[in-house]
Amino acid sequence: MSDLLHHSNTNTLRVRKATSIDIPFLAVTSYESSLPPLNHSPWDDILEETGTSGIKFLEALLTASASAWGNVEDFRILEENNKPVAAAAVYLPNQDDYRYLNLSRFADVSKLLRWSDETITKFRLNYEETFGKEPCNIVFKPQAPWIIETVAVIPEARGRGLGKVLLKALLEEGQKQGHSHAGIMIINGNELARRTYESLGFKLYISFGAEYFDNGFPGLTKFRLRLN
Repeated sequence: MSDLLHHSNTNTLRVRKATSIDIPFLAVTSYESSLPPLNHSPWDDILEETGTSGIKFLEALLTASASAWGNVEDFRILEENNKPVAAAAVYLPNQDDYRYLNLSRFADVSKLLRWSDETITKFRLNYEETFGKEPCNIVFKPQAPWIIETVAVIPEARGRGLGKVLLKALLEEGQKQGHSHAGIMIINGNELARRTYESLGFKLYISFGAEYFDNGFPGLTKFRLRLN
């Protein structure tokens, strides 16, 4: 994907597929996407007992192609004047395990991070506490055949509508591929993301409130948009 999008007379925007060279950037933007609205990433809690930072973990995850919510080849990067400023993953969801990790590849992740068996056990317990023990947890059940995740614009480029530019390109790509709907998700309280998605035509699909998580988490809301 290499369509050029002209933002102004001075800036040129281009959306392209990510490559392995982009992994450090993708790890940062993936981590950034997990912060709102709490200004705190769930990865920090999951990794608390491992001594591994969220960004380092996400780098290993992408290197090992162990994410079920978007690996390197699933990411699209928005460049402004040849500089990466935003990224998002778009993928066909796994029907066997709705959760974030592709556990069949997790041994490669732990090897890259040089985790001990004890560290792996601690991580798995924390991961299951966050994402559930059931592979097909209804909370994460895909609401569409074309799922968009981990949308983030780097801090210094925010407030100029660049996220919307990237999302429009992803929706156009899904439409060209013949997918019926696109889906996207927020943590409840992320009103900026909600307004952005609704302005593009996304409609509320299902919401899980804080009470569903024993009030230890704000909850999740999923949106869907008809493409064809």
